[in-house]
Parts: sequence; C-alpha cells; structure tokens
Amino acid sequence: MAVAPTTTIPAAAKEEKIEFKRLGFRLELLISADLLTCTATYTPSGNGTPMTQTELQTFLTQAKIVEGLVDDGLAELLVSAAEGKPLENCIIARGIAMVPGDNGTIKLAVSDSLETEPEEQEEDDVPDDKRVDLRRVQSFFNVLTGQLIGTVLMPGDGTAGISVRGRAIPAQPGLPLELELVKNIRLDDDGVSLYAEADGRLCWHGKELSVEDIYLIKGDVDFKVGNIVYSGFLEVKGDVLDGFTVKATKGIKIQGNIGVCEITSEGDISFCGMNGMSKGTITCGGNVRANFIADAYVDAEGDVLVETEIRSSFVHSNGCIKINKGILAGGECIAVGGIESSIIGTKTSQRTRLIAGICHRDLTELNQLFNELKELVARFSAPVKTIDAKEFAALRADITARVQEVRERQYPARNAKINVKKRLYEGVTLTLGQLTEDVREGRDGPFSMIENTLEGGIRYLGLTSLSVKAQDIEQAFIQQQQMMQRSARGDNQ
Repeated sequence: MAVAPTTTIPAAAKEEKIEFKRLGFRLELLISADLLTCTATYTPSGNGTPMTQTELQTFLTQAKIVEGLVDDGLAELLVSAAEGKPLENCIIARGIAMVPGDNGTIKLAVSDSLETEPEEQEEDDVPDDKRVDLRRVQSFFNVLTGQLIGTVLMPGDGTAGISVRGRAIPAQPGLPLELELVKNIRLDDDGVSLYAEADGRLCWHGKELSVEDIYLIKGDVDFKVGNIVYSGFLEVKGDVLDGFTVKATKGIKIQGNIGVCEITSEGDISFCGMNGMSKGTITCGGNVRANFIADAYVDAEGDVLVETEIRSSFVHSNGCIKINKGILAGGECIAVGGIESSIIGTKTSQRTRLIAGICHRDLTELNQLFNELKELVARFSAPVKTIDAKEFAALRADITARVQEVRERQYPARNAKINVKKRLYEGVTLTLGQLTEDVREGRDGPFSMIENTLEGGIRYLGLTSLSVKAQDIEQAFIQQQQMMQRSARGDNQ
C-alpha cells in the first residue's frame, strides 16, 4: 500500500540566527529551517542590567516571532535573566506543522484468512501477549468470484500549517494511487469498487493487483513460507516440514514428503509420502494419491490410491482404498468402495482392521447410537430408576429407528469387497457389510473376499477388479442357487 510522504525542507532552507546585544546581556534567537521552532540562548555579561520583559517583547517583534509563543519557555527565559544565569536552547515559540494528505490507496473489504486460524497451544508459561507464531509468515487475502475486494480511496488534500512568524505553510496533497489490474480483477463502473473475477488469493506487488488461483512454492514449506490458507490450487516443489498447516480449496500437489502437518483441500491431494507420527492429518474433498502413508490420519471423500504402503494409519474413504504394489498393515482402513492391496497384515500379526462397504461417518453414528441405547438400558435397569417403562420404550424405539435409518442409507459407490493380490496374514479383522470376522489362518492370493449371505462367513473368489461390485457377485450366486432349487424341484416331480 502507498505511504504518505514526510514533510521535507528544500535544500536551500537554512536555520536563521538573530542576535541582540545590550550592555548587560546577549540574546540569540534561532529559527529552525522549517520555521516551526524558535529557541533562545541568553548570556549575561555582568555589566549592566538584565533583560526585561519589555525588551524581550521588543526583540520578538523585531524578529517577527508572533505565532505559537510558549509561555513556560518565555517565563523560564525571564527568570534566568533576572537571576543573571545563562540559558541555552530554550524553546519560546512553536508553529503548527503542515500535515500532508494521505496517499491514494485501497480500503480492503477482505481479511487475512490466517487471522481466523486457532493459535497453537503452548505448554510453557509465556503470556499470550508475548507469544510469537513463527509459522505465520504470509498474509492470505482469499476471495471468491464476484466478491468485493476493496474500494479505491482518493488522495487527501492535507492540512496547512503556520510558521512561528505567522505565515501559512501550504498543505502537501497525497499522491494518487498507481494501480494496474493485472489478472482476475474488475473495476466497477463507479470507478472505485474492485471485484474479483475468480476464486483465489489477492496479491499486491508494487502497483500490480491480481487474484491468483494457482500458488507455486519452489522449495519447502518451512519457516520462510509459513502456514498456508489458499483459495485455489497449491503446488509445492519440495517438502512440508513438521508443524505446518496447509489448506487450499482447489487441490494440493506436493512433490516431496509431508511431516507432522495438517493438510486440507476440497479438491485432490497428491504427495510423495507422509510420516504423520500419529499426529499428522489429511482431509481431502477429492482423491488422495501418494507413494506411502505412515502413522497418519486420512479422511477422503474420493479414492485413496497408494503405490507402496499404508502402515499404522487410520484411513477413511468414501471411495476405494488401493495399494498398488505393497502392503497394508496396522491401524484401520474404512472404505465405502472396497479395499485392495498386494499384502494385508504382517507375519507378526500386527493388529489391522479393514472395513469395506460402510461409510465411516455412518459407523461413528451407529456407535454413538449403540452407546445411547446402552446408557438407556442402564438407567432403566438401575436399582433406583430414573425413567419409567413407557418413556423407556419410546426412547428405545426412537434409537432403534435411527439405527435402521443409518443402515438403510444408500451409496452408489458401495462395494463390500476386499482384494488380496499376494498374501493375507492372520490377525487381520475384516468387516464386509454386516459381517465381521478375524483371519485365523493366512492365505496366499490372488483372491477377492465378499460376504457369503447364503452360508455365512466370507466367500473367497478369484480376483476381480473393485469395479465389479460385491452385491452383483453375490446376487449371481443367489440366482444360481434359486435355479438349482427350481431344477431340483422339477426332477422330484
């Protein structure tokens, strides 16, 4: 933003010195170059009488000092004269400085998105007003299409001043705003209102103003870059170091690795790898693509597609979870659209839980409802009842209906199916739709697993793509059994 200029004195302007000599003293008046201050230096000679108030008034009139007389300064000067004491640089007059006009600028209608970010909790006893957030380096003025960015303010006229000689000091007007609208910004017909023509980040460099919807970081996200909250697409050529928050609405591409960080986007997120140390999180409104994910929490509306491994992580997807070449071991993976990996589990039977065909939000809601039902039964069964039979029956019926509603929700991507390309180890807990079963004996792949609704347990099949739905496969088995039953009835007849 433009800054108002400071008052300057022309090179030719100099201080003015006026000297008055009498038998008993010498008085020197010094007028500053900007004509705003007059100081007096009094030197007694020891011969003759000291300066009187009348003489001082005469000297001021002769020097044309008429504005802004300082009573305290004048009194101090006369006291020194009466006592025969010298006095140096006593201010006896002050003018009124000219106030330059404000430069033309823009009054922003948007605020820094990082200002709304919660402050990191500190464990020490440093007072809040003494803490410094070293990760907050930049400002992110995020805007939406059609949003008012700001209003152009015209330069101010300034306020005239008065010199100690009573002369007016002309006001210095502010400078007009030099502004170039580079990209995705429109100046309204009123000539002052600025509107965004795209979602993105407001960028102001010199006189250039733009809304950028792509933000490129050529290195790491570190203390030089800081936390990021960006309306647009973000690309990072390096790594995201521990402790940083990265948010971008239209997608994030990180060519390096992610540490203990919070990564959020409404679009797709891709990166090399992440070691979240059980604290790092990824929240994605699209698909997640990575080489590996370790000790992290991942929540994706789309697919989670990993090249080598997901280890000791909690991964929730409303699409599918696929590991192309490696291993899925430890933690918990929940995917509406099914799960696929070359290897599932470990030789050491590391605790691994896989849930396919269920939305993790529905699972959380069901657990909450079951806890409500458990608490309700405990209240009714307590020695001292806090609820009567009629109210208990009504509340239990309500919870049961809500459970049924959650279970009947339909998802087009639903696929209660798990694919194993190479090896399934024992110690893995599998949930396929309504069926939950612990793997007690390992099995070599390739194969697919779905719920066997006819005989119970898991149905093991030859490997088929996750694009082939478990419900369609099971329906084929049901139809085959029905045909066999009809055929058997016909033979008996």
